[in-house]
Amino acid sequence: MSKGGGSDDLGDKQVSNVVRRSWDVELYEKKAKERLERGDEVEEARPASSKAALNKEEFQPAPDGAQGPAGSRRAYLKARTEKVDLESRLHKTQVITSAAASSSQGGYWCEVCKCLLKDSIAYLDHINGKKHQRALGFSMRVERSSVGSVKEKLDKLRARAEDAAKASGAPRKSAVQEYEERLAEYAAAEERNRQERREAAAAAKEAAEHEEEQDEEAAAIAAMMGFGGFSGGKR
Repeated sequence: MSKGGGSDDLGDKQVSNVVRRSWDVELYEKKAKERLERGDEVEEARPASSKAALNKEEFQPAPDGAQGPAGSRRAYLKARTEKVDLESRLHKTQVITSAAASSSQGGYWCEVCKCLLKDSIAYLDHINGKKHQRALGFSMRVERSSVGSVKEKLDKLRARAEDAAKASGAPRKSAVQEYEERLAEYAAAEERNRQERREAAAAAKEAAEHEEEQDEEAAAIAAMMGFGGFSGGKR
C-alpha cells in the first residue's frame, strides 16, 4: 500500500479501459441515407442571437411607461398576438460541433435569460414563467377589463369583420342573422345527438330481445332432448 493513496490502494478494483473507442461507420452511413430518403433537411448550427431570434415576440420587453399594478414598477402581463414558433425545425437534422456555443446547441435558446431548454414543453413553461416575464419587465398580473376596453375591443373586431367582408366581396351578415344561424346550428346538433341516442337505445333493446329469444330457444331444445335442471334437489 502506498502512502500517497495512489492507484496501488485500489487493488483488483482498477479498470484497464484504455482501448480506443470505435464506431460502426456502416450503421451511421445507413442512418444518414435513411434521413436523406425521408427528405430530412440538414442545417448547420447557427447562433441563436440572430436578428430574427431577437425579434421574437416572447423576447420583447415591456414598453417604457406601460401601466402596471399599483406599487409595482412592472407592466401588466399581455397576451401574445403571434404564435410561438416551435415547428420551424421539425424534420431537420442539425449538425452540432463540440466547440459550438450554448446558444447553438440542440434545443430552444432563450436570448433574454441566456439559458438552453431541451424541448418545446420546457421552453413554453420558461417563457410563460415568472423569471422570464420579470426579466422582460412584466408582472404576473393582468389588467382588469373595463366596460370601455370591452367596447373598444368589440369595435375593433367589428371593423375587422367588415374589412374582411369588403375584401371578399360578400355582404356582411347582421348580428341577428349570425345569431339565428348559430341557433340553427345548435338545434341541428341537438337533433343529431337525440337521433344518435334513440338509435343506440333501439340497438340495445334489439340486442336484449335477441339474447332473450336465444335463451328461450336453448331452453326449449334442452327440454326436447330430455335435459333437466342441474339443481341438487332429491328425486
